[in-house]
Amino acid sequence: MAAEELKPRCKKKNLISLVWPVNTTASTLIAGVPEGVIVDKVAGTWTFEGRTYKIGGNGRYNAIPYEGSPIGVYNRTNIKHLRQLHSDIRWVASRFRPAVDD
Repeated sequence: MAAEELKPRCKKKNLISLVWPVNTTASTLIAGVPEGVIVDKVAGTWTFEGRTYKIGGNGRYNAIPYEGSPIGVYNRTNIKHLRQLHSDIRWVASRFRPAVDD
């Protein structure tokens, strides 16, 4: 295995997370990762309750939301990750909006 393959894709100090607050119609941004999240810096993934997702990826943690559980983990120095964070914040805010008929 080449040395480049073992190089971390992110630094733990640059990770931020979107988590569920008490009110699941909103979200909370925290520095780092919430309790129970395992980060693989080399693979660029995060795992919570047995499910693994790409850091900054478009996969959201899909389970019953409860206070402090993650929605996503992002590298705050990567613009693509910040765009995904923005998309996820908007998703949380709009998920219970009534559908509008045209």
